[in-house]
Amino acid sequence: MELFTTAELAELCYRGRELLWTEPLCLQLKAPICVFGDIHGQFDDLLSMFDLNGWPLTKEEYGQLKEKANKTNAARSKLSIVKSPFEEVPKSDFCMKKFKDAPARYLFLGDYVDRGPYSIEVVTLLIALKLNYPNRIFMLRGNHESRPVNKHYGFYREVKYRYCKELYECYQDMFNMLPVTAVVNDTIMCMHGGISSHLTAFEQFDVFQRPLEIPDVGIIADLTWADPDPSVEEYQASPRGASFVFGSVALRAFLKKLGLQLIVRAHQVVEDGYEFFDERRLVTIFSAPNYCGQQDNTASILIIDESLELSFHLYRPEARELERLKPPEQQGKKEE
Repeated sequence: MELFTTAELAELCYRGRELLWTEPLCLQLKAPICVFGDIHGQFDDLLSMFDLNGWPLTKEEYGQLKEKANKTNAARSKLSIVKSPFEEVPKSDFCMKKFKDAPARYLFLGDYVDRGPYSIEVVTLLIALKLNYPNRIFMLRGNHESRPVNKHYGFYREVKYRYCKELYECYQDMFNMLPVTAVVNDTIMCMHGGISSHLTAFEQFDVFQRPLEIPDVGIIADLTWADPDPSVEEYQASPRGASFVFGSVALRAFLKKLGLQLIVRAHQVVEDGYEFFDERRLVTIFSAPNYCGQQDNTASILIIDESLELSFHLYRPEARELERLKPPEQQGKKEE
């Protein structure tokens, strides 16, 4: 039995879409802020990383939510969404989660869905938090928040199997409203993919109209698809078949042109959870540990403090949890 009905999730998508529409395509944010990379449906790890770094609400706010939820059927309450969907080795009750007097603010760089088993839970939790705390949760669009991609890498199948095709379209309508980039304190630019040779001024974002599909070429395609490559200097065609790879010469020119000091992006698995490029002018972060149960990578959250100093919170799930991260058809099999 699902925690939510199709109608409830469709309503959540509608409200999320309307809220995201009010935000600019390029967000202007202030530090301090915490930045997540790819999550890819690894819901249990998302909960654990909120535990590690702090939830975006205070103990008092949680108490108010719990009191409101207790007035209704607990199994049907919106609060239930934060409980782990895993049946084996359940996580601690939500009331034991970590809260801080000053709640954390988060920027998510996209790729919430596909590959992992609980994309619906990931998106639902983040949108619910966004609706309740719009100035503490900010969500960017990844290349997987696009119909041509997520129809083939798991999300369509998950929504169709658990709910219906019509709900899948509700999610796509919401994804088409997501911002694509954020600038922190006018100096740090964050996106899912990478830089764009087509972007010369932030005012260019004003010409885009939403709802917006990710095109095959141009600024939006580059911000969601591009990758750094130490073997090139400028721009070259990407082996992904979309956008470009770029080198240090292109990166430095881009930073200078827009008056920036740092690029923060996701989009690629990095073994240690984060990886710098070109003398720390760019950093890649990835927040799905042991990605798909196939890789041995650490996950990280980037912390940008008030003085724009960077630090990283690293996370690796316990060994007993790794089995549950594997695709169902591979659970129980021994590693070769």
